[in-house]
Amino acid sequence: MNYFIQRSGQEYGPYTLADLQKYVKSGSISPADMCRSEGMGGLLPVSQIVGNIPAPEPSQQASTVYGGAGAATGMNVGSLPQPPSLHWGLVLLFGVLTCGIFLIIWVFIQAAFVRKLDAQSKAIGWLIAYLGFSIGLRAVAGGMSAASHNDLTWLSVLAWVGGVACHLVAVFSMKASLEEYYNSREPIGLQLSGVMVFFFATLYFQYHFNEITERHKAMRVIA
Repeated sequence: MNYFIQRSGQEYGPYTLADLQKYVKSGSISPADMCRSEGMGGLLPVSQIVGNIPAPEPSQQASTVYGGAGAATGMNVGSLPQPPSLHWGLVLLFGVLTCGIFLIIWVFIQAAFVRKLDAQSKAIGWLIAYLGFSIGLRAVAGGMSAASHNDLTWLSVLAWVGGVACHLVAVFSMKASLEEYYNSREPIGLQLSGVMVFFFATLYFQYHFNEITERHKAMRVIA
């Protein structure tokens, strides 16, 4: 069962029972702090949650589960790269309002963040190629078709296929970079679904960026 600490109107967590006992013992969490669990309707002092129940020692794998207190708790949060912080719901809303233009802009912002994690990332280059196919080549196809009065649908299809291919290479390279970083340098056990990346890459990445941001906030409270 996971637990959440509430302080000054902010909620932090989730933490396991082992996490709560460890941080109460170290003084990072006060027994008087208010806490709730996923199955509780109200708040209780941490002292009533922890009690005298012995918690099992977390294994190395459990200590790096994404979203928990994690092995990265001892890191200096201020030195960690901070992901783009806009809520994924707002990214979706702005994308709808701008007919997808904002989503294109935002995936470039995400790719720039990934470049901070992985200096070898070529996602931005693939995204530029995606724009070249999707906008440049399709515009050329339209212009040639109008000038020659011939149907150049094949060129438009080629532009679409090329754009999709470049976009997929870009987002899957971002997936690989994110998983490598968040399973080694900041080990939180991040695993990204290939299906979700294929269909909802920008929103899916942003959802996890929001979760990582909340994790960093919790680490500041514990530190």
